[in-house]
Amino acid sequence: MEVKILIFAAGILLLIQITNTFLIKPVRNLLKSRRLGCGPVPFELTRWPLGIDIVRRGLRADREQRTPDFVTARFEAMGCYTWGLSLLGTSNFITAEPRNVQALLATQFDDFIMGTARRTNLKTALGRSIFAVDGKAWHRARETMRPIFSRENVSRLELLEEHVQTMLEIIETREQGLKIDNEGRAWSAPVSLATLLPRLTMDSATELFLGQSTHSLKALLTKSQHEDGQGQHDGDSFDHAFERMLAILGIRMRLRSLYWLYGNKELNRCINTLHAFVDSAIDAADQARHQGSSQLRYDFLDSLRKRCSDRAEVREQVLGLLAAGRDTTASLTAWVFYCLVRHPYVYKKLRQTVLETFGPYSTPVEKNITFEKLKGCAYLQHIMSETLRLHSVVPFNSRCAARDTTLPVGGGPDGTMPVFVPKGTEVNFSTHVLHRRKDLWGEDANEFVPERWEKKRPGMAWQYIPFNGGPRICIGQQFALTETGYVLVRMLQRYDIIEGLDIDMERDWHNFTVVCSPGSPLARDAAVKCRLRVAVD
Repeated sequence: MEVKILIFAAGILLLIQITNTFLIKPVRNLLKSRRLGCGPVPFELTRWPLGIDIVRRGLRADREQRTPDFVTARFEAMGCYTWGLSLLGTSNFITAEPRNVQALLATQFDDFIMGTARRTNLKTALGRSIFAVDGKAWHRARETMRPIFSRENVSRLELLEEHVQTMLEIIETREQGLKIDNEGRAWSAPVSLATLLPRLTMDSATELFLGQSTHSLKALLTKSQHEDGQGQHDGDSFDHAFERMLAILGIRMRLRSLYWLYGNKELNRCINTLHAFVDSAIDAADQARHQGSSQLRYDFLDSLRKRCSDRAEVREQVLGLLAAGRDTTASLTAWVFYCLVRHPYVYKKLRQTVLETFGPYSTPVEKNITFEKLKGCAYLQHIMSETLRLHSVVPFNSRCAARDTTLPVGGGPDGTMPVFVPKGTEVNFSTHVLHRRKDLWGEDANEFVPERWEKKRPGMAWQYIPFNGGPRICIGQQFALTETGYVLVRMLQRYDIIEGLDIDMERDWHNFTVVCSPGSPLARDAAVKCRLRVAVD
C-alpha cells in the first residue's frame, strides 16, 4: 500500500513538473513578453531530436579546425543576427548585435550572471577564481588583482627580455642551428611559433605575478641541446596537462548540459597536475621572497592569503590568473604572426616602422622599447587591433539571465523589437561574427587590412569588443597588448623575412578549445610553422 502511495505521489509530482515546464511557463512567458512589447525570434531548425545533428556538426567542425566559421555559416543561414537554438534539452539565444552585447555586458549588467559553462563545466578547473564567480566574490577578486596590472607593473619590460632571448636562442639552435643560403644569409630551421609562445607567456606571467619564473623555455632549450630536439613530450608537464585540459573542456562545452558525460577522469588528472605545478610555483615564490631574490613589486600572494578562505582557494586564483596570462597573450601573438606570414607586405611595412621607431636589434632595449613607445607606435597598434578583429581569442561567450529581462533588438518580423529573456536563459554572443559583419565593417570585413584603423569609426565602441566591455572588461588587456607588442618588436628587429610553411589561403584554421589560437593544416598543435631570416644590422 505504501509503495502504491509513493508511486502515485511521484506521478503527481512528475505531472506537475511537466505541466509547469510545457504549459504554465510558456504561457506566462508569452504573456509577459507581449506586455513588455517584445517580439519573437526565429529558432534554428534541427533534423534530429534534441538538436543532436547540430552537436555532431559542431564536433566535426572542431576536428576540422573551423568552429568559428561553422558558427558564421549558421548565422548566414538564419539571415539575422539574433536567433534561438534548442540543443540537448536547453533553449538559448545567440546574438551578434552591438546593442544586445552592450546590454549583456554593460547597460543591463545586473540582469545577467556568468554563463552556465563557467559556473559548471569550467568551474571544475577554475574553482573560485575570478573567471568563475559573480557578485561580491568577483568584485573582491578583481580588486585584489588590479595592482598586478597597474601601469607601473605592466611597464616592466626588462623582465620579458630574458625570456624573449631564450626563445630566440631556441629558434636559432634547432636542428643543428642556422643554415646559410646561397646569398650568405642565415635562416632558422622550421619552427612552430604557436608552440613556443605559450611557454614564453607562462615564464613571464609567473615572474610578474609570483616574482619567480618557471623558466619553461630554458628547460626546453636544455632538453633540445642534450637530446638534439628529439625528446618526447613529458606527459605530466604543465603545458601538456594544460593543453589537454583545454581540449577536454572545449568538448564538454559543446555538450552543453551533458558536459559531465565526457572526460572526467582525464580532466581530474590534468587538474591534479596543474594544482601540483601551482603549489610548486607558490612555494618557489615564497622562498624567493624570503631570500630577497623576488621580482615582486606587489605581493599578490600575500593579498590572496588575507582574502582567501584556504590554500586551495589561493591556488585556484593563481591558476586562473596564470591561465589567462599564458593563453590569451600567447594566442594573440600567434594570431599576429599567422596574419603576417600571409601578408608579407605588411611584415615589411611593420619592420620598417619598427626600425624607425625602436632602432635595429643591436640597439639597447632599456630606453628604446618602453610602454609609452609601444603604445604610441600607431602601425603596430593597428596590426594588433586588426588581428583581434579578425581572430578573436575568445570568439564566443555567454551570459545567463539572473531574472526575467529583455534584449534591446532582434525580435519581431524585422528584428527591431526587444526580445524577452526568461530567468535562467543563456544568451550566447559571438565576437567572431560581430567583428566580421560587412554592414558594420565594409565589404572587406573578412580581409586583413590594418590601415582601416587609421580612421576611427563613430559609434563603434560595441562593434569591437576583443576584451569584452563593461564592469567585467578584461583587467589584463594592457598587459596582453604590451607583451605582444614587445615580442613583435624584438622579433621584427631580429628577422627581416618570415616564410610561412603551413599557409592555406583558401580558409582559416582555428585551434578552438576554451580560447581560440591558430590551427594548421599540418599539425593542430604545431601551428604558425615558419622559417625566419636573421637580419643584418
